Amino acid sequence: MSVQIRPSVLQDAPAIRSLYQRVSRESGGLARQPAEITDEYVQHFLSRSLARGVALVAEQNGHLVAEIHTYWSGLQIFAHVLGDITVAVDAAVQNQGIGRRLFEELLARVQTAFPQVRRVELLVRESNVRAIALYEQLGFRQEGRFEGRVAGSNGLEADIPMAWHVLESP
Repeated sequence: MSVQIRPSVLQDAPAIRSLYQRVSRESGGLARQPAEITDEYVQHFLSRSLARGVALVAEQNGHLVAEIHTYWSGLQIFAHVLGDITVAVDAAVQNQGIGRRLFEELLARVQTAFPQVRRVELLVRESNVRAIALYEQLGFRQEGRFEGRVAGSNGLEADIPMAWHVLESP
């Protein structure tokens, strides 16, 4: 079963909300709880990502199985930064490389569509060691720790800020 990656469109919002609600039910799947994933939340990040960032979805057999997005904050001092990355991959298709493919496509689009962008930022909870390893393989670097920032089922844990830097031309 092949997976197609394509740019998101506003009409994807209901399917994205459904995906996010499924993923948020998994421990550590997303920072938001299912009840916090509202139409307004999805419309907010989707419209911002479409207007000033990158938003991609992965489809398999006509069903949306993964999503990733990032966007510019709108502040001129951060015109070189895209942040607020969120990625969600349905549990049914995890461990198939879909998350990696989404990140690779997102970073490729950043380099071609946003020449002013020099860094892409994300946060990951310290217990998500598989995600940290993937992000490091993709070229993200850890840039510190926010101790006790995330309240999870195992108590408080650190959030790890990571960034991917556009390589300067030689």
